Amino acid sequence: WSKPGHREATTKFFKLCRAHEEITRLNVEVRRLRTSMHDEELRMSAVVQDILISDPQLARELQHQYRSRAAINAVHRYRLDRIEKLPGFSGV
Repeated sequence: WSKPGHREATTKFFKLCRAHEEITRLNVEVRRLRTSMHDEELRMSAVVQDILISDPQLARELQHQYRSRAAINAVHRYRLDRIEKLPGFSGV
């Protein structure tokens, strides 16, 4: 630690180790986010179908509310697609 070069090299080494850990964690989180968005879409669709007969106005309002969320999810899906095409992405 007394030599600045050794200290700097050690610091960079540990930052690199943390970066590899973060990549591993993000590989998992990308899949989780995609799955969560997919599951939410299925749930919302099922709920709207269930309510459509008993309360059509509520069903239309839910559809309207979900449209903006679906648009945001489309942006996320586009970005997730790009991440999944990166060379270091393993999805595990």
